[in-house]
Amino acid sequence: MRFKPDTISRCFPGRYALALLLWGGIVITGCHTGTKAPENTPVNLKTPGIEYQTYKGITGRRTSVMLPDSSQVILNSASVLEVPANYLQGNRAVILDGDAFFTVVPSTDTFTVTSDKLRATVLGTAFKMRSFASQHGATVYLLKGKIRVGKSYHSPTDNQPEILERGQMILANNEIDLMEKETYHPQELETWLSDTLRISNANPMALSRTLEEWFGVEVEIKGDASKAGISDGAFFHATLEEVLNNLGKVQHFKYKISDNKVVITF
Repeated sequence: MRFKPDTISRCFPGRYALALLLWGGIVITGCHTGTKAPENTPVNLKTPGIEYQTYKGITGRRTSVMLPDSSQVILNSASVLEVPANYLQGNRAVILDGDAFFTVVPSTDTFTVTSDKLRATVLGTAFKMRSFASQHGATVYLLKGKIRVGKSYHSPTDNQPEILERGQMILANNEIDLMEKETYHPQELETWLSDTLRISNANPMALSRTLEEWFGVEVEIKGDASKAGISDGAFFHATLEEVLNNLGKVQHFKYKISDNKVVITF
């Protein structure tokens, strides 16, 4: 599904607002011009007869994975990566359910990441994909090189892939059958890679969005946060629990981490 530029500007006033809608799986009403995509039934993305090595990210922290060709993956919180046993046999294809950064070693064989919503194909580059099966939204950020990104399911409206270069990204939502190419500041992703989280003048809502983007979790706020004030701080290689412990003392909230969800209570 594609929107005319003027339609995009009316319906999606900013990239972060759109990302919030996409990640949260919220149906956009009263503004989107296409039809809602049909409900997608769960699909087994694994190739029959092939064994897979499963890597799982730990909630609230990052997990490093070295693939058989020396390509590197940083798995974010509670993410799952499936690597086939025939990976080095001309089949550099992995399956992602979650949030991960890929640094792909160049080769004559293409490298493909498939989720339930998107499929990204490269020869050798660096990019980040977020696509949880439990959420309707998905994103791909390209940091280096080029990448081809398309829907991994058959769309009744548009199956044309997009080619991304540095500073470009994909926003997608399979519930409304949306995939759009946008721009972003590469420095944002480079800061994420440095694992240096800086929070400045953030109210509880802004803080929750920052934590969601940084740690790949879902954040729910309960209680009255109107008097919580703003948050500031710098965290170097910190886990989600360490960040919440620090901020909770300042803003006087309690929190609970369960699987890939954080509930903050004021």
